[in-house]
Amino acid sequence: MALIEKYQSLIDMANRLGISGLNITESDDVLNIDGVAGSAEAKQQLWDEYSRLDPDFRSGDVVMNISAPEGTGSSAGLGSTYTVQSGDSLSRIGSKYGVSWQKIYEANRDKLDDPDKIRPGQELTIPQE
Repeated sequence: MALIEKYQSLIDMANRLGISGLNITESDDVLNIDGVAGSAEAKQQLWDEYSRLDPDFRSGDVVMNISAPEGTGSSAGLGSTYTVQSGDSLSRIGSKYGVSWQKIYEANRDKLDDPDKIRPGQELTIPQE
């Protein structure tokens, strides 16, 4: 219950945004949040709130599996997208999505020349594992 209290504002936001199939479970000191957002913007709002509560994602006590409709284009069908935040690394992003940093790098070779040089604001494709 402690994690539910810690992340209550995130849970409240998920409810306000109308995340369908919202399922919140706490086990082994990890809060799992699953559901489907109505838009990529709603999904990003949840990630922004999580970032506000745990700025560097250091706690490692939340697993968010929130999907959202993907746009059409070259990245359609490859997975989801992620906007790089200050302090991110491909490893950190990969651990959040359960994907290796190498796969993220390969999926974004058109945007990245060096896996160690990502910038806040970049939109990265997160491939499905």
